[in-house]
Amino acid sequence: MSFLVILSLLRFVHSSETPALLAASATSNTYITQTQTVASRIIQQSQRILHRKTPIITTPRSLYDYALGRNGGMVLSSLTSSPAYDSWVSRLLGKAGSVHAPLEDDLQEGACWRLPDRLGQIAVAFRDVVRVTHVMVDHIPAGLINVTDIAPRKLLLWGMVDGEDNLAKYHSLRNSATGTLRELLTAHRAPALSRGMPFLPLVSFDYNIHATNHTQVFPILDPVTATGMDFGVVVLEILDNWGGEMTCLYRVGIYGERRT
Repeated sequence: MSFLVILSLLRFVHSSETPALLAASATSNTYITQTQTVASRIIQQSQRILHRKTPIITTPRSLYDYALGRNGGMVLSSLTSSPAYDSWVSRLLGKAGSVHAPLEDDLQEGACWRLPDRLGQIAVAFRDVVRVTHVMVDHIPAGLINVTDIAPRKLLLWGMVDGEDNLAKYHSLRNSATGTLRELLTAHRAPALSRGMPFLPLVSFDYNIHATNHTQVFPILDPVTATGMDFGVVVLEILDNWGGEMTCLYRVGIYGERRT
């Protein structure tokens, strides 16, 4: 694949640019400089094509991702923000440009869920009830794209509380919370779309688009983990991005332990 791409670019340059270079070269130094420029353009174009076509494997293989579509993760539309495009445009873009894109592990440029604003939320329902331990967010590496300001930056993961045992733990935790959890409970009652359901903040974190590692995993707050609460639905709320007018969410993963 890479050889054919580069070969086709070489043929294009040879047919369209070499005569112009020879005609414009008054000295051998000028010809060498221009030839180097053309060679640099060939490499840059081939790299862009190869990066666009080659999926980037990002999912940590040692952890089971309950949000992944092929593992049973599903988008819960009633708790999910409206997309940037109308439904017919989303259908035209296919799965790669839909709200389901963050639940796929085929990370390619443009294959993200587009929000029309700097904030929004996506709700994920699991096939199993899960004791959540970590959340993962992924994005195309900053070095491979021209626009980085549409990447999510400040995020908050919520767990929807259901079941008598979980509700009892939820009320107890709200009354006894300290530190970071208490601050989150004070600042945020529930995600923007909650449909009247009780939610518990699991962790607040920042995604760093400029970090060396574009796959970033964050642990759930210790007080929440210590309760043993489990969840069938989580909501990832995007509170801000890196300055863009819209937001592009490429990948979200949820790790933990299935309730037995």
